[in-house]
Amino acid sequence: MTTRSLGFRAWRWSAVLSLALTGCAVEPQPQEQAPDQEEQAKVLEAQAHELTPPAGCSEITMGALSNGVQLTPVMYGGQPTYQGTFNGLGDPALKDTAFVRLDVNTATGVHDLTAGGANTFTCEQCVYGYQDAGTTGQKLFVADTGALLLALKVSPQQSVGVLYNVTLRESVNAAPLSAPYKGSAVVPGGECKWIRFATWNTLRPMGCDPREGSWTANVPGHTCVADNYFADDGTLEKSQGTGTQGAACTRTPAADANHPATTDCAQGFACSDLFTDDRQCLKTCDPMAAVPGCPTGTVCGVYGTCIEQAVLEPLGFDFDPALIGETCTKTYAEFCGTEGARGACVSLNGQTKCQPYTRARSECGPGEELGFINYPLSGGGYDRTTGWCYHDGL
Repeated sequence: MTTRSLGFRAWRWSAVLSLALTGCAVEPQPQEQAPDQEEQAKVLEAQAHELTPPAGCSEITMGALSNGVQLTPVMYGGQPTYQGTFNGLGDPALKDTAFVRLDVNTATGVHDLTAGGANTFTCEQCVYGYQDAGTTGQKLFVADTGALLLALKVSPQQSVGVLYNVTLRESVNAAPLSAPYKGSAVVPGGECKWIRFATWNTLRPMGCDPREGSWTANVPGHTCVADNYFADDGTLEKSQGTGTQGAACTRTPAADANHPATTDCAQGFACSDLFTDDRQCLKTCDPMAAVPGCPTGTVCGVYGTCIEQAVLEPLGFDFDPALIGETCTKTYAEFCGTEGARGACVSLNGQTKCQPYTRARSECGPGEELGFINYPLSGGGYDRTTGWCYHDGL
């Protein structure tokens, strides 16, 4: 019997809560009641010792998982997708990959994996992996039963969680095969794998959530600087100056991983070199906020920063004057609509319309799917966090 412990008895939950704010002079005030989830995790861990594998299933374990910015190259999926490895799945000399995919809006608490129907298309909380990944003998395994506890959530990309009594069935790819989220089907009589108890922790020191209303978006004396294009994952920087929009600035890297970088910008302004060779203070913003709050003459652009449209366009970002739902004049544009009601111009079924931006797949309506803009990153990485709903007819 193998049980991998997160160490709930070794350290208090408050240590996790303060991890993202080490070195800060404030205590975080989470909206979600982490201590309740800590007790739930302890209960599951204790119960796991009494479990036995289902008939015909062999026990496996899961290694550490990483989120988008922790991977090399950086890979931000359309929905939060943590990646790592399974142990004991196939040939020990070959890699067995592990994936936990959540929805941006997945709430803390226990989620029943049966609800996903062992289908990578329909599951909202998904656990799956590949035996002997990348070889001709590769096999897909998808969870069909078990519990997923989302114990703590700092941002969609940064969380602590538990898998309990999870059964994974040998599966094959199934319709839809060309949609952004492909399907799967269980192989009748196929192999079965089982996870007794496993954990993940993708929190980062100084990690934060730039989205409007998050409990780490406005830490006194600090600025939550987005790490991805659609600004739902970030890192706190200490704001020690008075620089505001467009002011030249200096960013001093952190002395170590447990302390923030410092800037001479005012709170709420990132010292950024995203768009210019020299760093400048740029107001941070949430592109999905009803009022992003950018200074006059600027828009809430990529990476949750306020910048002039005239700066973005020469860098390859297109704008179209169409409002949400209207026909676009361009066949494709990353920006349409207005501040507080932005979208992308996308061609579907012979029409190009301004599709409203959406972060969570769960926010798409019946018959809709979440598409995404695929921004390439260095080294073959990608950022697919900028989403929009469309009618897929499925």
